[in-house]
Amino acid sequence: MGNLEHLEQLKQGVYVWNRYKSESGECEIDLSYADLRAVNCSGAYLEGANLYRANLFTTDFRGANLRGANFKETNLELANLSRAYLSQANLELADLFQANLSGANLQGACLEGADLQKAIIWRANLTAASLRETTFWKSFLIGSLLRKADLSLATIQETNLEQTDLQEAEIKEVYFRRSHLGKVNFRGANLERSVFLKTVFWQTNLHNACLKGTHFKDVVFYQSDLTKANFQGAHLERVVFRGANLTGANLEQAVVEQAVFSEVNLSGVNLTEGAIQWKQFGKNAAIASQK
Repeated sequence: MGNLEHLEQLKQGVYVWNRYKSESGECEIDLSYADLRAVNCSGAYLEGANLYRANLFTTDFRGANLRGANFKETNLELANLSRAYLSQANLELADLFQANLSGANLQGACLEGADLQKAIIWRANLTAASLRETTFWKSFLIGSLLRKADLSLATIQETNLEQTDLQEAEIKEVYFRRSHLGKVNFRGANLERSVFLKTVFWQTNLHNACLKGTHFKDVVFYQSDLTKANFQGAHLERVVFRGANLTGANLEQAVVEQAVFSEVNLSGVNLTEGAIQWKQFGKNAAIASQK
């Protein structure tokens, strides 16, 4: 059970809490298991606070200092964490269903196993954050920064990642379905053994990305940069490459079935042992089918 005095002070308002925290000199903030539903904590100083398994349903944390705070297994459904400072925070297994994380700083934070379904994560900073085994469904990650983040084993369905920066991110064995990947930066990212179903890559940067053993089905690469991308051992079924640049791409041992290549640059593509065979398909196009 958390510190009851801390709970009562915080419920009196942010001004009272911040003054109390400054005057008391107490280092540890213990709000574990606390019921703070719908409490206004906007701008509160809660750095390093222990909020383990707290009930924070619809709680307002806008602009709050939550650096290094512990939100493990906490209920943050519909909570407002916009512009909050959550660097190095622990949100492992947290319920962030429909939470607002727009503009939040989550640099180096742990969100492993968190529920981020319908979450709004607009222009948030998740650099080097761990999002392993997280769940996204109808979520918004538009314009967010996830460089060197780890999303391995995550499930991402019907989610908008437009203009998200995932350069050099670990995205291994991730399940993507009906997600919008327009103008996403996957440069140098590791997407090994991931699955992409009914997904559109529009002006997406996949330069030097690792796509080994990745499965693509009913996917469109439109005006995307796939230069030096590594498709070794990948399976591409009913994939459309339209206006894409595949210069120097590695398709060694790849299996390509019923794919359409239209106005595509295939200069220097490595097709060693690839199960690929194509013929002309309209102007500047080719169609491929499995041997």
